Amino acid sequence: MSQPVRLGIVGVGAIGRRHLSLARAEPGCRVIALADPSPEIAGIASAAGLRHYGSCAEMADRERLDGVIVAAPTQEHAPIGTQLVARGIPMLMEKPFADSVEAGLRLAAAAESEEVAVCVGHHRRFDPAVTAARRILRSGEIGELVGVSATWAVRKPDSYFKVRWRRRRGGGPVLINMIHDIDLLRFLCGEVESVYAETTSRHRGHEVEDSGAILLRFSGGVLCTVSFSDAAPSPWGWERGTADNPAIPPSGQNCYHFFGSAGSFEFPRIRLWAYEAGGELGWGRQILAKDHPLPPRAALKEQLRNFCDVVRGIAQPLVTARDALGTLAAAQAVDSSARNGGPVRPQSIPSD
Repeated sequence: MSQPVRLGIVGVGAIGRRHLSLARAEPGCRVIALADPSPEIAGIASAAGLRHYGSCAEMADRERLDGVIVAAPTQEHAPIGTQLVARGIPMLMEKPFADSVEAGLRLAAAAESEEVAVCVGHHRRFDPAVTAARRILRSGEIGELVGVSATWAVRKPDSYFKVRWRRRRGGGPVLINMIHDIDLLRFLCGEVESVYAETTSRHRGHEVEDSGAILLRFSGGVLCTVSFSDAAPSPWGWERGTADNPAIPPSGQNCYHFFGSAGSFEFPRIRLWAYEAGGELGWGRQILAKDHPLPPRAALKEQLRNFCDVVRGIAQPLVTARDALGTLAAAQAVDSSARNGGPVRPQSIPSD
């Protein structure tokens, strides 16, 4: 292996600390410094033997970095990304890529112009269940995809909302949580052609939504319904089903259902359902289940390794800035539809 990739991390909140822990354990990289305006981060940096800076710009100017992981609040993504592009430093940008499609387009164009590599943190694409689901859908094992149903419901604790930006527009479950599900659905089902959504904030009374329902139409006509809430305890959601987040105890329950013309499957713990062999397909036939074994999950670790290989110039980003902008446009279409009523085409979002 070549020399470890020298990394800085911007934003050392919950996800930033997970990146820090993984990067410090990964032989292929070495964390050099942390950037975060919070005074408490100085103590975390000191305990880890790292240097601490109050801003990304200061860290980037004073350290020799090969790459930077950006885990700052969403509204800071585009300004920080612009600073890194100006200094020629590759970045792994947490999702969403920016707080608006317009800002994201400007940043993507600048990175392309300066040939600065960008990876975007839709890390679930690295999960083995996603690879398996893509294979099932592309192989025709369940026939033609007819529809999809997805659920994500959790009860975020009241303490979560002590951070002001989480109570304001843009800090709610659509851009923070559901954007992951929208990205997976795009990755598995194709581009989103239209979005219709209803959201509500009545359970918490904050400026930002807490619950909602979404209808997605994909290219080819496949329809998907998504129900979500961050105000309702449940066993259904990606984190509960996969143990992807160590702070959320797993339930082992599936939260996606893919319906095909010849069978169906549950996800992310893949269970295939199909009629017993022989005879005409129809509801009078016995339907049987078959579990699909999966290797251990390590999506964030695999994402980090991909980023390090991108920095070394030996791999391409699994999630590029342009790809992530398609997901951001679909997420913004949810917000636009909920506010204005009626279906919204994600392709119209940049010109709104």
